[in-house]
Amino acid sequence: MPRTGPLALSPALPSELLTYILSQSAKPTTLIICQPRTAFLSSLRDSITTHDDPSDNEGRSPPEHPLLVPTLHQIATSRHVKLVFIPTVSHLRAYMAVFPKEDHGQEGEKKTPLLVVYGLVELHRDTSEWSAQGLGNSVAGLVEAGWRGRLEVVVVERQVDDGGVSLNLDDLEMGEGEGRDARRVWEQRMPMLNGSVRRAGMESEDGGWSGRTVEVGRILGRWFRFRKGNWELEE
Repeated sequence: MPRTGPLALSPALPSELLTYILSQSAKPTTLIICQPRTAFLSSLRDSITTHDDPSDNEGRSPPEHPLLVPTLHQIATSRHVKLVFIPTVSHLRAYMAVFPKEDHGQEGEKKTPLLVVYGLVELHRDTSEWSAQGLGNSVAGLVEAGWRGRLEVVVVERQVDDGGVSLNLDDLEMGEGEGRDARRVWEQRMPMLNGSVRRAGMESEDGGWSGRTVEVGRILGRWFRFRKGNWELEE
């Protein structure tokens, strides 16, 4: 079965990400979480508990989040998911360099295995790798690992709650790939090279970086196609 190219999906809550993973019909999946385990579990708990508004239930107990209901489908699908927590850029690159051979897809396999990375861009923030050079090196290693293993590569950034600010989807310029928080993610600017200096007290379109800057979306666009996630389409 022909594989699709690498995809960059719109930002998602942790609960939305796991719902997406468990909807893949027992497709072999490696899910890389670019956060410490405790931080991810905390954000997952928060996203589940805020799923329903108690004020809409007229005193009744709110319905359980679908992830909290252990259906046979979820149990069967979860057996095919490998979860990996990656705390730093160095750990990510090392893992990609020796990506487990047992995760590789086979020629003619009906269900192409998935390699999903959650929080790739955010992992680079506030590090010496926050640059087109640093992010590009990580993405190149990720795409190469997917190619070696005949995997479908997907990246998803974390949705950030910044006070309920919404986006006008009609104004977005990157087509299907844009959604609720995608624009603010892909339009972030970073310097071209590692080690660039940020000018103190400077707030501007280039983020206050000295030298040339580039949008995150342009870096990812060299390898990835931008699409809306299922969580966007269901809204």
